[in-house]
Amino acid sequence: MTRPICLQVYISSELSSLIRKAAKAKGISMSEWVRALLANACAEDDLASRLDTSIERISRRSVFLMVGVDALLAGHPDHALRGRAHQAYARKCKELGLSTSAGEGGSDEA
Repeated sequence: MTRPICLQVYISSELSSLIRKAAKAKGISMSEWVRALLANACAEDDLASRLDTSIERISRRSVFLMVGVDALLAGHPDHALRGRAHQAYARKCKELGLSTSAGEGGSDEA
């Protein structure tokens, strides 16, 4: 096991009291409490970064699918099908409590 490294920070006496009380309530030392807090903060930051990347990838794929489906509907022999699909989309969004906007499945596309 490697030797722990000392990390020194300056905090107010009020914050020190809060940390002391929080650590005491958990039955651990102040060092253990701060160490756990820092480890959790670093882990959450990494998780947030991966989540942002996943959301961006899903958003790009959703836009591609939306444009592709709208183009297929626009070229379909039944010209009313596209309008019915947009109406069904609006109904489903309303049913789910989601807002619809012109940029998301609006009839002005393709």
